Amino acid sequence: MMNFKSTILFLLLIGLGHFSKAQGLESRIGLGSFALNRDYGYERPARGWNFSVGFTYDWRPDWAMGTVYNRSFNTYFRESVAETPLLNGSLPTRSELISDHFSFLIGRKFPLPLYLRGQIGLGLGLAIDENRFYQPIFFDEDRGAYRGFNLVEQYQIGLIFPAQISIRKNLGDRWRLGLEAGLFMDDRLRVRSSFWGPAIHFSF
Repeated sequence: MMNFKSTILFLLLIGLGHFSKAQGLESRIGLGSFALNRDYGYERPARGWNFSVGFTYDWRPDWAMGTVYNRSFNTYFRESVAETPLLNGSLPTRSELISDHFSFLIGRKFPLPLYLRGQIGLGLGLAIDENRFYQPIFFDEDRGAYRGFNLVEQYQIGLIFPAQISIRKNLGDRWRLGLEAGLFMDDRLRVRSSFWGPAIHFSF
């Protein structure tokens, strides 16, 4: 799976090599809050965090396009298995979801009051989910309980449609500070997660 992620990152860097020949190349680093959709199948999800790295360039004066990598960390609690019978102790319900989002975005830029700039964008991408949870093992039919449990790691790859909005303020000629928020939808256009937080931009 790590080789697959490395391949995706390599393809993004190839795209960056193409972008570097264009005008208005900009890099971005973001850090913030990340939330799983409670209706998407994860029980009692807790608010997590994410970081992102992006590269965009000015396609037209009011349009930008580029690639974004977003990695998120979340926990959730599988209460439905809390009463699983074990010979010793109880089954841990705390689970983890780590997601890598690889996206291509096209954004529309627009002016705002107080010398601010806004941008709203849509895109297409790929999500790789690493789901870690505990499951019971070795059921004892005579005692009607499991002898123990182990940690399971499951991977899932799926198509995503990211949507994002941001506001930024110039800090000199090359630096910008902003806030951004967005969401990720799956291939059925169901919202799977959302995020928001600060970001810093640098223009080359």
